[in-house]
Amino acid sequence: MSVVGFKRGAAAASAALTAAAMLALGGCSEGLPEVHSISSLSSLVSSSPAPEKPKGDQPVNVAELITPGALGDIAIGKANAPVTIVQYVSLNCTNCSSFHSQMLPKLKKAYIDKGKARLIVREFPEDGASVTAALALRCVPANDYFKAAEKLFAHQKEWTGTEANKDALYKAVKFTGLKRDKFDACLADQAIVQAINTDKERAKSFGVAVSPTFFVNGKKMAGTVSFEELQSAVETAYAATQAPAAAAQPAQKPKA
Repeated sequence: MSVVGFKRGAAAASAALTAAAMLALGGCSEGLPEVHSISSLSSLVSSSPAPEKPKGDQPVNVAELITPGALGDIAIGKANAPVTIVQYVSLNCTNCSSFHSQMLPKLKKAYIDKGKARLIVREFPEDGASVTAALALRCVPANDYFKAAEKLFAHQKEWTGTEANKDALYKAVKFTGLKRDKFDACLADQAIVQAINTDKERAKSFGVAVSPTFFVNGKKMAGTVSFEELQSAVETAYAATQAPAAAAQPAQKPKA
């Protein structure tokens, strides 16, 4: 092969590698369309990213993170608890379902009921059906939110699909006393749809990309998180809040 031919071949190979790299980078971008109206929900398809392992991201601005979003926050635990856990969930997420049925009771008993931690739950729907489910959950009275969420998680297979089965959603939440006509009207409320969209965009600004995502006093943990991992994060955060108080205690004089 001549020198000219060799150079041309090398240039072609380099161009091919560059094109392949550009295509690979393009595939990393988030592909979910935005939600603007009820009529657009059917165009959303499930494309939930693969669950991530917990990451050691830098803490976000906690003051901004705990500021309620457009829908307002649903929380359990004392408002002045030293540890604040913010959880972003999609109601069709199996890991989110496992957390609420298996881990939350232990977390509540060990930390929330004792005033050590507070849990704030926010919706982060990942497809059209979970958007409709988030709407349904926001239609029930606030004091029934967690119980209704449990029922939606427990009956995921009945309402999930390309479009949410609204009959199944209503069946899951009607124990709250919500009438069907009120339920249907609530699902069509454009203000709630826009608020869900706004809160999801805000979540992305905190680095949320998958559900569940937890923030423990600002420390991010995303994807499949075990109770032991979450417990360790809560213990570390709680200890950090107690250290200044312990340092401020006056030293006791030795007994004679």
